[in-house]
Amino acid sequence: MSRAQKIRKDIIEILLKIEDVNTLKSIHYGLTQEKTSVNSEMPSFMEGVRPIRDKVSLEEMIIEQNYKPVTYEKFRANIDDFEWEETLDELLEALSN
Repeated sequence: MSRAQKIRKDIIEILLKIEDVNTLKSIHYGLTQEKTSVNSEMPSFMEGVRPIRDKVSLEEMIIEQNYKPVTYEKFRANIDDFEWEETLDELLEALSN
């Protein structure tokens, strides 16, 4: 058995164990999307960005991602207590690199 055949067999075995429909839909979507060439100007973090699936509601995405909103007051409280190790100029310079 070739290495590709072994990997393919392992993937099939894993897929057969998955019962969650949303997980299967996500895998199906990822496998069926047309792959586009990577633009050399694209930031590396964009490789992790995926398009929103067709026919999925905001409510479904919130549930799937276990989204927990944060109030402005709680956000401010956390930020006010945060100790910055870098100066504002250093942070801005890091963004421009």
